[in-house]
Amino acid sequence: MSHKSDLVVPAVGKSAGSVDRERVRGQLDRVLGSTVFRSSHRCQVLLRHVVEKSLAGETATLKERTLGVDVFGRPPDYDSSADPIVRATAGEIRKKLAQYYQDPEHAGELRIALNRGAYVPEFVPEPQSPAIRKRWIARVAAIAAGVLILAAAGALAIANWRRPALDGFWAPMVNAPGGVLISLAQPRVYNFRSDARQKEIEAKLEEMSPSTLAASQEMIPLSQIVPMWDRYLAAGDVNCLLRLASVFEKRGKPYRIRSEARTSFSDLRERPSILIGAFDNEWTLRVLGEMRYTFYKDFKGLEMIRDREHPENTGWKLVDSWPEWNISSDYAIVSRVFDVRADRMTVVAAGITHFGTAGAGDFLGNPEYFSEAAGRLPADWKRKNLQIVLRVPVVHGVTGHPQVIATYVW
Repeated sequence: MSHKSDLVVPAVGKSAGSVDRERVRGQLDRVLGSTVFRSSHRCQVLLRHVVEKSLAGETATLKERTLGVDVFGRPPDYDSSADPIVRATAGEIRKKLAQYYQDPEHAGELRIALNRGAYVPEFVPEPQSPAIRKRWIARVAAIAAGVLILAAAGALAIANWRRPALDGFWAPMVNAPGGVLISLAQPRVYNFRSDARQKEIEAKLEEMSPSTLAASQEMIPLSQIVPMWDRYLAAGDVNCLLRLASVFEKRGKPYRIRSEARTSFSDLRERPSILIGAFDNEWTLRVLGEMRYTFYKDFKGLEMIRDREHPENTGWKLVDSWPEWNISSDYAIVSRVFDVRADRMTVVAAGITHFGTAGAGDFLGNPEYFSEAAGRLPADWKRKNLQIVLRVPVVHGVTGHPQVIATYVW
């Protein structure tokens, strides 16, 4: 009998009678309850899943994509190369198992092993003789040495999975000398000159139904209206500002915030810049200019993102959304371009309404959201200009997970 057959008890899928299921489950509970595993819910969930599936004889389901769907809730068509959560978690499990069994306190326990490159666990009984124990210790030592090497590589791989796509987007701006300018859109808001007039109008509005209000022909003299174009911000634009400011806070990159009206062309020439908002930010419309994806409004109720290469595509639009903004989804453009006129890198985060702008900020501040776009980009995208079109769901005035619907790199 070979050494392997002395040591390894296959999973039920290989030999249904060779595993004491209750012993394995008891050992699994001990392992998962240890301090080594207690801090990682993700490792606990995956290890318990593969062990239970193996004990049930369902080893055919222990494939990377199936595990990503069943354990981590990924969609059935997700890109496992762009989102290697199963591989990364399995690597962490192998490292933690090695740490657990290195403790002399666990030397006599049944071993649960997850070999590299596989997701079907093996169950190794306690050593029954000094010779077997010696072989096992030598094997564990060799595995541990390899695990330490793999752990370092695994840590780097995990870092390169979670951060580089988004880091690659921001790298040209973060690595540029000096600080970053954030130019924030400001909607053109008007108010009443007289408090008494305002209260009078508010009292009338409270008495009117929506249909009566829509049919009202009451005129308000211009003398009673005061422009306040530099005092208010849209909530979605502020959300975007906070998300992007946090990107630079985490990286220790200085930044300055200015309203669109207070931003000059010389400001844009002096440092890398971020433009937040679309129709209320003239600089956004200028920068997008002749690019493939840009914003369009006909002031007859149509607001949309236009694709210059496919003008027949008119699906990314809002109709009659003003003034209630009672919409189920918005659309946004994220652009990163080297502006030859300003001689600086410029990022645009803008939606048709402030909901889309909020979604663009969430997209550029969340590594998981951005990784969904990275899988659709060419390998050399980090050194090029790019545009990404997003659909942003809106539910009762709250934005949801932004969805990538188009990309363009040049």
